Amino acid sequence: MSKSSLTPVIHIDEDKCINCFACITDCPVKFCMDASQNKLKINHDLCIGCGNCISVCTHKARSIIDDTPRFFNDIKQGTKMIAIVAPAVASVFNDRYLNLNGWLKSLGVSAFFDVSFGAELTVVSYLDYIKEKNPRTVIAQPCPAIVSFIEVYRPELIPYLAPADSPMLHTIRLVKEYYPEYKDHKTVVISPCIAKRREFDETGLGDYNVTMFALKQHLETQGIKLSDYSEVEYTTPHAERAVGFSSPGGLLDTAERFVPGIRRKTHKVEGIHTIYAYMAEMSELLHTDVELPLLVDCLNCEKGCNGGPGTGNVNKPLPVLENPIRKRRAKLEAYHRPHKGEWIYKKYHKVLDKYWKKNLYNRTYKDLSGNNTLKTPSEEELNKVYQSLKKFSKNDLYNCTSCGYGSCEIMAKAIFNNLNKPENCAHYIMECLKEEMKVEELNRLLKEHIATASGFIDGISQTVHDLNASIDMQAKAVTESSQKTEIMIKSLKSTSDISRNKQDDIKELLENAAQGQESMKETIQSVDGISQSVEGISSAIKIITAIAANTNLLSMNAAIEAAHAGDAGRGFAVVADEIRRLSESTRENSRIISKTLKTIIDNISITSKRSGDTDSRITEMSKEIKGFAETMTGLINTFNELSAESYDITTSLGSLRDQSAAVRTSYSEMLTMTDKLRDAMHELTALSQNKQAV
Repeated sequence: MSKSSLTPVIHIDEDKCINCFACITDCPVKFCMDASQNKLKINHDLCIGCGNCISVCTHKARSIIDDTPRFFNDIKQGTKMIAIVAPAVASVFNDRYLNLNGWLKSLGVSAFFDVSFGAELTVVSYLDYIKEKNPRTVIAQPCPAIVSFIEVYRPELIPYLAPADSPMLHTIRLVKEYYPEYKDHKTVVISPCIAKRREFDETGLGDYNVTMFALKQHLETQGIKLSDYSEVEYTTPHAERAVGFSSPGGLLDTAERFVPGIRRKTHKVEGIHTIYAYMAEMSELLHTDVELPLLVDCLNCEKGCNGGPGTGNVNKPLPVLENPIRKRRAKLEAYHRPHKGEWIYKKYHKVLDKYWKKNLYNRTYKDLSGNNTLKTPSEEELNKVYQSLKKFSKNDLYNCTSCGYGSCEIMAKAIFNNLNKPENCAHYIMECLKEEMKVEELNRLLKEHIATASGFIDGISQTVHDLNASIDMQAKAVTESSQKTEIMIKSLKSTSDISRNKQDDIKELLENAAQGQESMKETIQSVDGISQSVEGISSAIKIITAIAANTNLLSMNAAIEAAHAGDAGRGFAVVADEIRRLSESTRENSRIISKTLKTIIDNISITSKRSGDTDSRITEMSKEIKGFAETMTGLINTFNELSAESYDITTSLGSLRDQSAAVRTSYSEMLTMTDKLRDAMHELTALSQNKQAV
């Protein structure tokens, strides 16, 4: 067991790779692909160089690596070269394959050797080994991809690989052995196979692996027409039916010429989907008594070397590829056919014997299983990987092909060896999608709640803006109220001071009211006394009136008496008359006085009544003045209290102004936080939308 770094033969353009895993799906040794990152990579030490991934990559992310650039550079530098040409050249360049030699000769290639002749010698080597060793089975090895597969992955089959060189190496050894004039020349191999580079590295034979596809591209891009160049024949003798070695079954057709009926003891197997499974089955049967075929004619490419990855013909129909080969084979068979129509091979076999030497074409192989460092997980480790893939029962093992492996177990082994990741598993993706659908639903609900919250926040913001206006108005009102209150407090203090000064006047008013009430009482009493006095005068006037009446009566009597007296009584009559007039005058005056007294009495009565009313009113007024005095006293006390508490009011107003300022500051902070919260909600909405889109 050894480890060897193998030359890369496949290039990946990471810019074109989209991780479709078509390459893994059609790769026979899937673990050479590393899908653990965003772009696929190749572990070239595990890659067998079959090139199938190139043909299935529709994105043109993969291309061949050969020695064509180095060949063109060295040939321009004058490096001496010979060319050996694989039989598939007739399929790629059709009837211009000899013109290809002419073009290469124009570049400086000295001589050309037909690998078909080397294939004839290869069959001789196989049959010699079978005759001498009588092996249980022999695995043909013209295909280097199969050889690499056995060396790296199935080293137990190495003893059954034909211990002889491939047709190309037979041809190179033939040149080195029988054409010493070219011993200083390097060998350029015109090849249909990219894996041949590995064969040349292992054996030290072959200097340039130049693929036919690369040459064809060069001719097309440079506008070179092969028809412009002459045909140049091969230096080796003509091959016969081995020109069909590049087609499936070509080895058997050639072997039948040597050993008729050998086909019955041979299995023909080709194509990556068949040959490598067949090799695995052979490995399983090595320790059994099952009879194995004497010879296994096997090729990696389903259409043989004519459709190899180095031809560019992989997608062409098989009949199109083989038709030029059949024509060439028919031509060469006719060339070796005798005139009587019978096949005579002895003469041709003598030609082959001339170029075949025992042990000259022996081949040994390397056990490169050391390249295969993949670990096999235990059952417990495998289950852990399954769990990471969200596979918890056998029903979750779909064995689909989305990951490229076609088997959940192989995918799990790849993940265990860090060659893949759960994100490339369809089941894992589906489970994540289901979870994501739940998350998406949560996101939808979250989005709705965010939208609702955003609406509330917008409403709050509007309310806060409205509140700002109210706070501004309130602050102004508080300021104005504070100013007016201070003025009112000053007025209260002034009123309180004035009230204190007027309190003595109120006391004096109460005393004056009491004195007025007493004076009114005295006035009423005086009026009552006058009324009584006037009533006494009235009685006296009545007496005077009675006296006047009596006097008048006496006057009348005196007049009568005077009349009776005659002249003697004239004087008395005069006196009586005067007395009468005095009496009448007295009576009249009494009447007038009585009337006047009556008026006076009436007025005194009115005055008395009004005095009584005035007394009552003065009494009521005194009561009201007393009540007013009490009220004023209470009001003065209240003013005094208000005046005393005005300091507290002023302090409270100052505190209210401070609180108003604090409210405005808090509002500003609340507005800022609300704006930030709204922005945060918008960002949260955007994040929710972005996650939903991803």
